[in-house]
This record gives sequence, structure tokens and C-alpha cells, in this order.
Amino acid sequence: LSDGVHHTYIRRIVQPDFLMGSIKNLKTRLEDIADELLNKVENKEVWDLHDDLSFPLPVIIICEILGIPTDDINKFKKWADASIAQMCSDNPNDFEEELQDMDKYLLDLMLLKRNEKEEESLLSRIAHAKIDSKHLSNDEAVKLTRQIFVAGNETTTSLISNLVWRLLSIDNLWNDFIEDKINIEDAISESLRFDPPILGLFKTTSKDVDIEGSIIPKNTKIMMHYGAANRDPEVFNNPNVFDVSRDGKKVLSFSVGIHVCLGKELAKMEARIALNALRRRFPNLRLVDDGERVGPFLFWGRSKLPVSHK
Repeated sequence: LSDGVHHTYIRRIVQPDFLMGSIKNLKTRLEDIADELLNKVENKEVWDLHDDLSFPLPVIIICEILGIPTDDINKFKKWADASIAQMCSDNPNDFEEELQDMDKYLLDLMLLKRNEKEEESLLSRIAHAKIDSKHLSNDEAVKLTRQIFVAGNETTTSLISNLVWRLLSIDNLWNDFIEDKINIEDAISESLRFDPPILGLFKTTSKDVDIEGSIIPKNTKIMMHYGAANRDPEVFNNPNVFDVSRDGKKVLSFSVGIHVCLGKELAKMEARIALNALRRRFPNLRLVDDGERVGPFLFWGRSKLPVSHK
């Protein structure tokens, strides 16, 4: 991440697609995608909430925002997993081949867009963006696109899976949700607090910081632990209890300030639409088991979550 003028400029390139007006225009499309995905599992005895809904839904919509073909969704899954695994790996080179393939794919698309007239897709806007009359470097444009792609699907995937997991595994919460006794916005906020898809991220201090007499020098790499902040007993009563009636205003899962997550409103809309589709289509939904945890230590979610609605 960067600060200052460069950061402001980069945000200005990508922000229009994530403002409320643009997000609202995606509602019908997201509802259609959710129904299309659930149609495929309607007659299955057991299916996987992660593989069949919470992963493909955000991937399809972020690809459409960027202007990337969705022909091979498994290819995108492999690349997204490699990007996240590299962030938490002792040996990042283990994933270099997959990420080079992703970067080449994105660069080829970006150069194609740059040679065409600018259009509405975000990738086209990135391809045509200029600083001081010069296009973004190929490396910066590709890294920006990769960051948007990965951030635009992996965290939302875990938000959807984590929330469904809690509603189905905690006493009667799913039934309360089906009977409209739970405010979905409160449930999403509590899921983000209790089960943040990203537990923490590395930051660099912009100045010396004094924490109870201990000085963290300027330009020091630290990890901000959102998961811990979201369980702060001085801020949240009974912080280790999943409480869907809780006020979620102080939840830090989307960060704060100039680096607040651009896609937070899109992520919440995707979760809302996925939950409402499940409630409408499969009111008898139940867990088969607790599935599997995602691997990278900085991330929290289910890589598998088998369910049944029969």
C-alpha cells in the first residue's frame, strides 16, 4: 500500500465501481447469479456451500466488474489460492509459477484493452490510466488488478461461508433467520466481527509510535490484528459470544481511514443476497459437518462446508 498523492490517484481510478450507486446497479445481476448457482445443487443430496455458492458468486461478479472472462472459474480459484498462500508462506517462491501465469494472463488482457478505445470495464480504466501523461507501468497495473481480483473474492467468500456456518451451528439461529427474527445487516456485522475473513494484515508505521512506553520506530513492519481488536472487551460486551443483535459500528474488519476496504459495500451486498437466496430456496438447510478451515494463517474461513437441504 502507498500513501499520499499516489494512493489518492490509484483509489480514484478504481473507486467508481465500488461506490453505492454502482453497487446498487449490481443487485439484480447478483440475485440472478445466486439463483443460477443454487439451481445447480437443487437436486443434490449433499453439496458444498463454499465450492457451489460462496466462492463462485463473488468471483463471477468481480470478473464482470474488471471485464475478465469467466470461462474457466477453476483457473481463477487456483490463482486466488496461490496469491493468498504466498502471503503466509515461509517460501513464497513455491507459488511463483501460478502467479506468473496469472500475471501474464492479466497483462495480455490489459495490453489488449490499452490498444482499444477505453470502455466501462475496470480493467480498461486501469489500462488507460495515466500519471503525468504516462500509463501506469505494466507491473503496477497488473499488481493492482491482481489485488482487486483477490481482495474482491476471497474475503467475501469467507464472509458468506462463515455466516452460514454460524447460523447453522448455533442453537436455533437458522430457524430464527428463516422466521425473519434476525436482522440480516446485524448478522453480517457480527459475522465480520466474530469471524473476520482476514485476521490481520502487515502495515508499516509512518511515524514513531509510543505504546505504554514501548517505542515502535517509524518504517517498522507490524501486524495489525483485526481479529483481536474485534474481541476487545473494552469495546464489546461478552466479545467471545456470537450475538446477532450487537451494534456493529466499531467492527474493524474492513480497516479504517484512507485504507478502508473499497469493496466493503459490495461484500455486504453479496452476503445479503446469498443469505436471502438460501433462506428462500432452502429453508431446511443444515450442516453435514464443519468442513475444513482455509490454510493460510492470516485468513479465517471454510475451504469446505458440506450442507444438505433435503
